[in-house]
Amino acid sequence: MFVKTIHKSRIVSVLLLTVSVAGGAALLLWPQAAAAGVSRGLAICSSVIIPSLFPFLVLSGFLVRSGLSVKLGRHMDRVTRTLFGLPGCCGAGILIGFIGGYPAGGMAAGELVKQGSITRQEGKKMLRFCVNGGPAFAVSAVGAGLMGDVRYGVMLYIAHIAASLLIGLADHLWEGGSPGRQRKVRHLHRSLIPTNELPADRTGKNRKKGGIPVTAAFVESVNAACSSLLYMCGFVVLFAALLSLLDATGAAGQLHRLLSAPFRLAGGDTRGLDCLLPCLLEVSCGCVEAAHSGAAAPLLLGMAMGWGGLSVHCQLAAALHGEGLLDRSFFAARALHGLLGGAISVLLFRFVPIAVGAFAPSAKTMVVPFYTSATASLALLAMCALLLLTTAGKKR
Repeated sequence: MFVKTIHKSRIVSVLLLTVSVAGGAALLLWPQAAAAGVSRGLAICSSVIIPSLFPFLVLSGFLVRSGLSVKLGRHMDRVTRTLFGLPGCCGAGILIGFIGGYPAGGMAAGELVKQGSITRQEGKKMLRFCVNGGPAFAVSAVGAGLMGDVRYGVMLYIAHIAASLLIGLADHLWEGGSPGRQRKVRHLHRSLIPTNELPADRTGKNRKKGGIPVTAAFVESVNAACSSLLYMCGFVVLFAALLSLLDATGAAGQLHRLLSAPFRLAGGDTRGLDCLLPCLLEVSCGCVEAAHSGAAAPLLLGMAMGWGGLSVHCQLAAALHGEGLLDRSFFAARALHGLLGGAISVLLFRFVPIAVGAFAPSAKTMVVPFYTSATASLALLAMCALLLLTTAGKKR
């Protein structure tokens, strides 16, 4: 009796082909749903993503490329090593991760690895707690926009950052390294690595510690920020369209039953948990849905912001492609951040209750601006693409 061996690659190819065919069929059968999802994604990009993230992306890139992060790190070395076991040059990136929004902190960590300022292992460690939602998203978009109260967003942001700090501190304590020991290990590790294997920039040459000229650093930072925004907006639009198609096909209901099964088995109330799938896929759409979950809103919003959504994870994977920074520990840290963020949010709102009006202007705040700003959003994305193509042509 002969057993036919099926290669793993062939199975993967069949699965990918099946998914592609199913996706194409869904686009042909429900084109209105796909168009509505794209419209919603563009609205989120124009009203939330681009205004809140673009300045911080430029700032994070400029700090690293100009060498300012190294200079600032000399004054922050003791703090970052004591708290997180990281060199001082990571201090600026950590601060950007706390205030810049998704995924500015991850982009800063990737830039530090590319510049050779930190090792790949230190970059992974930084990624585990530096990918956070910023105050612009938590306070303005979620608090004021969705829940109708700025204080609500402030509480969520405090819980979100508290969870991130706990993960960073616990990660350092888990390694069991004191600041002096970490410094010796890092210097020994880097001394054993050949110079040609250290992280390099896009030109393939290691940068000097002093950075590059200010003008060049600024131009490269804007260029990199535009490229990153294209990635981000592309994934946001894609996942928004996917969610709309899942709703139209009825698959969203089946997935919701699967995700809420543990709550049903535990005898819990599953009302208001329809946002689990959007929260899992895309944080902006997930927060829009979680805002309507009533008493469970603090828990679900805290979990959604901590997890960040697969869309943000894909953005980081695309931006940090080739650096080898995303591994299982990153996704485990995101899941832990979601659980901690939800738990701390519930505790904060229990001790500091904030009433939310029954008719708060939260319903569609993040999607209403589409009919007035879609053209501007498309124009900005087109200009970003034109800039990238022009730059690529000059480099050739």
